Amino acid sequence: MSSGATTEVAYSTSICLMMEMQWINSGTFHSGEFFHGPFEIVDKDVPFILLMNDGSTRPIDARALTFLQRFKAKVSVVDALDYGLSSAIPKTVIDYFNPMLITAVFRVYAEELSYSRQHPLTKRRYMWKLQY
Repeated sequence: MSSGATTEVAYSTSICLMMEMQWINSGTFHSGEFFHGPFEIVDKDVPFILLMNDGSTRPIDARALTFLQRFKAKVSVVDALDYGLSSAIPKTVIDYFNPMLITAVFRVYAEELSYSRQHPLTKRRYMWKLQY
């Protein structure tokens, strides 16, 4: 889940890294749409990844995070604010830089996930193995 310009990063993370490379069932949605249905699946045993922006859409991400924490969901947060983006980029354009930063950080997350699951990011069942 994410918002703003990082929504597409969340989408590609869901379908490419989680489903294709790790074989983990995954869905993606905009943080602003969280309260239009997806919040109904929040439970202490349901994992969520929030790609949190620094900039104009941060309040939308923060609202979703507060709800997830309130119900003790398993939530992992990749927060652009933690990486000092706002100290280097003017607020007027920071929204456009969140995706680049979060993509780079999440790639490291994905590598670590693959090690802990003993499932390399290059492992495939069908892709590149048969005609489709």
